[in-house]
Parts: sequence; C-alpha cells; structure tokens
Amino acid sequence: MQWSRCVAGAVAMSVISTGCRELKQPSRASSDSSAAPVGAAAPFASHLRNYTIDATDYAYAHLPLHAPAGWLTLRLVNIGTEQHMLSVVPVPSGYTIAMLTDSLVHLHMPANAKSSPGVDVVSPGDTAAVTAYFPPGDYVVGCFVKSPDGTYHVVKGMAGSFDVVAYSDTGSAPHADAVVALSDKRVALTGNVKAGTRTIRITTDDPHWEDFQVLRLQPGRTAAEAINWYDNRATVAPSADAFGGVSSLQSGQRSFMTADFAPGAYLLLFPTGGSDARPTFAQYVLTVAP
Repeated sequence: MQWSRCVAGAVAMSVISTGCRELKQPSRASSDSSAAPVGAAAPFASHLRNYTIDATDYAYAHLPLHAPAGWLTLRLVNIGTEQHMLSVVPVPSGYTIAMLTDSLVHLHMPANAKSSPGVDVVSPGDTAAVTAYFPPGDYVVGCFVKSPDGTYHVVKGMAGSFDVVAYSDTGSAPHADAVVALSDKRVALTGNVKAGTRTIRITTDDPHWEDFQVLRLQPGRTAAEAINWYDNRATVAPSADAFGGVSSLQSGQRSFMTADFAPGAYLLLFPTGGSDARPTFAQYVLTVAP
C-alpha cells in the first residue's frame, strides 16, 4: 500500500527530538526466545534481533519496547479477520512519538519524514517477515489497509512504536536465496525460489517510497484478476492471498523478505504510477515447483 495513496497532506510542528542511548539490557523479552543474561554480548544481540508481532483487528501485539541498532527481523503474524501490514516510519526531527502517531492516525505525513522498510500486506492466517538495517532512533508503526467500510486501520487505532538504541554488535544481513531488483519499468528476479522457507533480497533504484508486494494466486486465477483484487480488496472477492513483501522501499536501502513458499504461482508487484483509482504495476509471475 503506497504512502502516497494513503497519507494526505503534511504537518509542521516543533519540539526537541530525543537522542540515542546505549543499550544495556532489555526492558521486555523478545517474543522469539527467553531473555539472555546481561554481559553475554553475542547471545544477547541475537536474542534481540528477531521479533514476532501479532496483527489483530485493529491492534498490534508484542511490539518490542526497545531493540538494538543494526539488522532486525520483524515477523508479522496476521491473526485477525482482515488483511494487515506493518508500515514503519522513523520519528523525524521536530516530532515526538506521540506527535507522529497522532499525525499518522489523522493521515498526515510530516514533510521531513523518511521511510524505513516494513512488512507489506498479509492476508488472515499468513505470516511474513522483513529484515532490514535500523539505525538508532524512535519508530512509529501503522497499518494502512482499508476495512470494508473504507476506513484505514491506522485511523481505527492500529498503530504503535518502538525505540532502537545504540549497540556495539549490529548483527549481519541474512543469506538470500534470490534477489529481486525493482525499477520503474520491471521486476527482475535472479536466483531460484524453491518450496519452503525462503529469503529474498529486495533492491530498488527508485528515490521515492514504494512498496514491494507478493500475492499468492489462488488456483485457476490470473495475474490480471489478482491485481484487480489487490486494488479493490474491500469490495472484490479474493482471487489471491496477500503474502507479504516490503513496504516503503527507497533507493539505497537493503531489505529482505522471508516467507514459507508453498508450490504454486506468485505475483510480484511494484507500482510504476497511474492514478489512485487505477494504479499501474511492474509485475513478475513466479512459479514455485513442488
């Protein structure tokens, strides 16, 4: 879901921004494992770099309070009845977490805001993960999917925040099974995506915020039907399942998506323009063999 289609207007406010702090110990355990002892640097860092977040209708559960700077994996599990996503926005200069949250809930994006990779749309019952490099700072998250009544989930209160603090061990990028290169005209895939849990590295040369979305086609349905459903999800019967992806991509960012690919056909989408009512996409049909 593109920010340009979700967020209207810009606001300007002034407040002293928060500084970075050195991470000493966690305030809350990661949802993936039990707490590691303070002083055990490597296990402690590994423990804190993977977070499983539940998406319900309409809230996030198990968001971290604090995370160490560097490579982090955000895994979104959709346990709700509607589709959900995890957009991530660093708190810009002149804003607090509360101010940015209020701005996004009212569908206003600050003019000086920058993007950070998040998890794109995931259908009920599915799970997707994104790994990216997060520098120190405060981050606000929100869901910019529309309900059948036409209201964005973030307006219904589906938002939250977490704090990324300085840490000596910044972790490392995951191994990629394949690479997807996104440009203004095409989606190019290098490598072989086999059935099973796979990680895809996503790159783009687009200077604007854009989203990389993966759809799993339902049996017998076409790419055209899937795109029509994707742009009219609140009113059109499903012909695909939203399988995650990376939201708010920008040139120069390195990000990875991880998902469990069952055999079947998948549609990789990257917006190339058009209008809000009739967007256009670069696309790639991926067939995953048994």
